[in-house]
Amino acid sequence: MKHKKLRIAQVSPLWYRVPPKGYGGTELIVSRITEELIKRGHEVTLFASGDSKTRGKLVSVVESNLFELGVPWLYGTQNIVNLMDAYSYYRKFDIIHTHIDVHDVVVRHYNLQTPSVATLHNPFWPNPNDIKKGKRWHTFNGRVMLYDRSPRLPYVAISNSYRKLCPAKINFAAVIHHGIDIKKFSFNPTGSDKFVWLGRISPAKGVHIVAKMANKLGLKLLIAGKIVNPEAENFFKTDIRPHLNRRVKFIGEIKSDKEKSQFFGDAKAFLYPLQWQEPFGITMIESQACGTPVIALKKGSVPEIVKHKKTGFVVDTLDEFKESIKNIDIIDRRSCRQWAEDKFTIKNMVDKYEAVYYDLIKRWPQIIKN
Repeated sequence: MKHKKLRIAQVSPLWYRVPPKGYGGTELIVSRITEELIKRGHEVTLFASGDSKTRGKLVSVVESNLFELGVPWLYGTQNIVNLMDAYSYYRKFDIIHTHIDVHDVVVRHYNLQTPSVATLHNPFWPNPNDIKKGKRWHTFNGRVMLYDRSPRLPYVAISNSYRKLCPAKINFAAVIHHGIDIKKFSFNPTGSDKFVWLGRISPAKGVHIVAKMANKLGLKLLIAGKIVNPEAENFFKTDIRPHLNRRVKFIGEIKSDKEKSQFFGDAKAFLYPLQWQEPFGITMIESQACGTPVIALKKGSVPEIVKHKKTGFVVDTLDEFKESIKNIDIIDRRSCRQWAEDKFTIKNMVDKYEAVYYDLIKRWPQIIKN
């Protein structure tokens, strides 16, 4: 059945521009959803920082992203203003799709005139290596209390793992995995003798484990990532830098898909010994799109993204991780590329979001009645 084209609001966090120049996972997904919806003929208004780029209409409450403005993390009151601004135009939209954590509940709870949905990008649990973990649990518990007050509001989870681990009483309308622009990632059928790690520099991502392991096993390893705060800077100095040498190298942040494509494509495998229940790991998709298998610990969304013994290895222990490195050549790089093409494209992602939009618009009177 052919549906009418929709008037859609996409409401992004303001921490980074849309799309981000480098690091900025949520903003990248917002951009991909927005531009694909426009390509399909929908009328999309993007509520984001003033330095954002879109083929749709851009509405901004700040001239630049919050990090460039020097706004400290967790002090982004501007994100609340952004949500309020979007909802002030509610009559102009068929549906409002928000990506702003926590604040969205309050604004949506009291503005039920227009159908809405929110994608939950951030977890309801701290990572195990967080030095402030104990102090932060009250924040996570408070977040659960907040979401429990609005059980009828629909949400999208970014993985089945997220949905399963979420402690709040959430009305999940769907689970939708992130997608990438597969055309921007070139397939490399051979790779090289180098292993790689890419991500945000953090103990939760296991980069320190990879650096030590590479030295112990005599591997060539390239580490790429962004150091986002003073805690990460200190972690890098104490836990990573001492392990760098002529075989184990740090090359800084990779900012473009072209750079990522070359980085992953030239690799033998992406080593990813996660130390927490990560909701989603888009770098694993990017690696497989280039034909490069992934070796990862079985945490969070990993089993949904990596097909064990087909596109890499999903293991329980570091001993199994090391054994997988020895066996990496049994993985067919063509299978990695095919898996990414079949499962993790922008088209697949937006097909599912479109279906959610039409379903919620149809059912909205009943949703707000319950």
